[in-house]
Amino acid sequence: MATFTYDWESTTPSPLKFQVMGAEAFKKQFGSITESFDKGINPITKAPVKKRLARVFKWRIELLSDDEGMISIWSANWEGSKGKPDGQIYSLRVLGESCPEGLPSDGTGYFSPDLMKYVVINPKSYDELKSVGVRLITSELSERSGKYVSVNGSCAEVLGRGVCIMASKGLGKSTHVYGLAGWTEDGTTKFHSDGWLFADVKNKVAFSPEKKHYFKGMPSLSLTLRRILSRSRKRDGESSLVKTVVVMDGFLADPREFMGKDKFTKKCKLNTFIILKRDMDDQWLIRPLSAKDAVDLLEAGVLSSSGDPYFNPFVIRTLQRDQKRRQMYEQLLSGSSIYLVNARAQPWITQTLIRGLALEEWSWAKLVNGQVYALRGEKYEPLFKAGGDGSMIKKPARASPGIA
Repeated sequence: MATFTYDWESTTPSPLKFQVMGAEAFKKQFGSITESFDKGINPITKAPVKKRLARVFKWRIELLSDDEGMISIWSANWEGSKGKPDGQIYSLRVLGESCPEGLPSDGTGYFSPDLMKYVVINPKSYDELKSVGVRLITSELSERSGKYVSVNGSCAEVLGRGVCIMASKGLGKSTHVYGLAGWTEDGTTKFHSDGWLFADVKNKVAFSPEKKHYFKGMPSLSLTLRRILSRSRKRDGESSLVKTVVVMDGFLADPREFMGKDKFTKKCKLNTFIILKRDMDDQWLIRPLSAKDAVDLLEAGVLSSSGDPYFNPFVIRTLQRDQKRRQMYEQLLSGSSIYLVNARAQPWITQTLIRGLALEEWSWAKLVNGQVYALRGEKYEPLFKAGGDGSMIKKPARASPGIA
């Protein structure tokens, strides 16, 4: 295995910071600590360390921690596994002691791709283990496989067709995927994943890796999901969320409980990809894209608020890796319907446009004088009736199955 010489810090907003290190630098800094953890002792606090091996998609990831809370949430988040770990996460608490070698104690993580080890010092939340450590390790493992990519996206299934939405934070990725999943009550629309999935690039299949889904906390939840959770509590009392585990800044919940058993799927075929942007100067609300044009946009990171390629801060950048990643995404997107959707209108309008794309009702749409025109066949038609002041109201000009 090649040895990397990285000394690279992420642009991920605090507190989810990490640094990629070469094998020798990592061993010099953390070798004695990880060896002690492997033997079951935190060398700083002398507290006993517990180990839990989890199945994360195709791989076995081990958490080593002396924090019972972290071990508990980890065990609830993932399916258990046996065997030799493919990657390890070390949660190092130093409490009142000095950090080794004067390292910062603010939750910064350190990752060695060669050793497939991730160390985080004094994590303030479970998110620093799951959303950084697990993502770094599995992104690396999936790309090395040449078969899978770790996708920063949300997915729902509509009439047996998978719709994957990719977007920067704050553009409504979660809102719209839950809007699609909750579109019908009979199981013809299903929730798959919110924010992260694995994709088989050859077979165009999406996999949801979590046993229970981790949410960062009610304030960060989309309004759509909050309404779903609220309806679930009202419908079943607290019983539907009894198995929810509250942890630090977030919680775990089983989508089979808050969505319904027939409203969730762990695996679905990927047929449609939607890339969201917000540009108030662009009148076009929907544009179809080729696989090459879509990958050009994703790779450049121009639509990402942090400039990350593929909206993913957990990929390691080198020329060779960038080329391989591009080939894999082109293979994944080829043969699919791909759209650039401008989420400049009200969320319900964007949701209606996305639902139409899922049903293949239109492929282009533009905003002209406050009215949305969608291309049906060879003719642009107004999608909504306009109010007296020219503004749009919630009534489609033409009935569409399930759209309201």
